[in-house]
Amino acid sequence: MINEVSHLFVGPLAELRDALHINSCPTTPLLEFLASDQFEMLLARFSRRWPDSDPKATATQWSKTYFSTLIPATLVPTILMGWRFPLDPGLIGLRLSEDGAVTGFELPHAGHQVPDGINPSPRYDLLVDGHLRPVIDAISSATQLPKKVLWSNAGNVLENTVQRAIAFAGPAHPAIDEAMSLMRERRNPDGRTNPLFEPVRYEGVGQEMKRMRRVCCLRYFTPSLGYCKSCPLAD
Repeated sequence: MINEVSHLFVGPLAELRDALHINSCPTTPLLEFLASDQFEMLLARFSRRWPDSDPKATATQWSKTYFSTLIPATLVPTILMGWRFPLDPGLIGLRLSEDGAVTGFELPHAGHQVPDGINPSPRYDLLVDGHLRPVIDAISSATQLPKKVLWSNAGNVLENTVQRAIAFAGPAHPAIDEAMSLMRERRNPDGRTNPLFEPVRYEGVGQEMKRMRRVCCLRYFTPSLGYCKSCPLAD
């Protein structure tokens, strides 16, 4: 738990309370871990959840435990408080469950708050370019899972987190608009293709709006998992 932001993680956000911890000397820094045999052994352990597990489905499901732990725990304080966390993947460590799922992260320090009106760099650079980009490259290299699938998994969690944050900050909050812009444009301001572009779409189905991923996560490669509820291939 990081005391400076712990007051946010109550009520509907209480499950995020133990996602972040301070440890300036993790046993194995994240990028080193993802490039090691330890990661391969971890995925083998994680795959035992399903007797018919496929390697790509195992990797995509593991990445979801990663993103669903990291992104809400860091994005919510950034939106609501202007908090910036130290997310360099060469300096942080993982906390894992017995079967290999990600349960938390160890950061070198607590980070700091950027006051309103002071924006030395785009609000989410430390998360997107500083963390997600090198981590997704490393996971893809280690597992052969396509980067577009990993970015889609991250974007799916990011979009859901922003929707949850709207309940606290309101849709007109500048941090909300900036977060939504991460998923709104096909290209980044520097001209590069935006890998977080439109990770989900909302489509009318009868009288309801159905949330659909743009890119399939490939979990159906493990037959017992089947399609997820927002799979674009399910129909």
